[in-house]
Amino acid sequence: MKNSSLLILILIALISCKSKTKAPVSDSVLQRTSVDTHSTLLQQFKPFIEGIWLTSDYITDLSRTKSPYISSKKLTGASALAINLDSTEKDSTIVGVSLNNHEGTSFTIFFKPGHRPNSLKTNWVDYKVRSNFYEIGYQIAGVDTSLVLYHYNKNNQVTDSVKYTRVLAKQVDNDMGYGISYITNKLLISGKYEMLDANGVTSKISFTNDGKVNGFPDCETYYVNTDFVAGPQNDLDQFSFNIGTQKQKDYLFKTNRDTLNIYNIDFSADSLHLKWGDLKYRLIRTK
Repeated sequence: MKNSSLLILILIALISCKSKTKAPVSDSVLQRTSVDTHSTLLQQFKPFIEGIWLTSDYITDLSRTKSPYISSKKLTGASALAINLDSTEKDSTIVGVSLNNHEGTSFTIFFKPGHRPNSLKTNWVDYKVRSNFYEIGYQIAGVDTSLVLYHYNKNNQVTDSVKYTRVLAKQVDNDMGYGISYITNKLLISGKYEMLDANGVTSKISFTNDGKVNGFPDCETYYVNTDFVAGPQNDLDQFSFNIGTQKQKDYLFKTNRDTLNIYNIDFSADSLHLKWGDLKYRLIRTK
């Protein structure tokens, strides 16, 4: 009887232990949970981070200086970002980058929660300090949404950050500098003008944000230079008609309130620097 009682107690103990042991979670369940998390984060972030983004410092500075050349110092590092969430991998998306407004590169955003409530992890590399890392997020102030690239150290502390302003909803071509050109045109050139020539004849001229011009004879497009990384002869504000064609015409320009002044180009004695030539066109904004 004693042996029978002992066997019964052992059996009860084994059954009790087995009932307390949780069944292992299958790989398919874990994978489904992960996919659901990525999908949820994608839907949360899409309205706030999709689009073409430009460093806010450049926009603010250009509005003040009216000079792409002077404000070009604000286009350092990842100066513009292109985020398209229409086609994404299950857990990530590729971000196009305009680097210093001169070269193109990219990094990946992962739909994994970052250290802040509205941020995501990335693989953007700090080449100077390998233990540092970056996350991307958004901030909402009233009706304005900003994109923010956070720079962390190995102790998970933010050392600095870059704020971006959305300038377009979509990237229209493969030129990562397009957003920079677009906002520069919009702030400095775009609009309707009247031009008075040497004979006293008035012409109606219009410029669009995307680089189209109407009213100038034999001119269909215009281009404002914003890339001043390479030289020589690249140290003043340049304005071109029909760039990249046989009809290309290059000038310099200045804006003064409602006046757009376009000048011929002269060169320094050593041909390394640009100089202001004679005034070629004066246009008065009408709208």
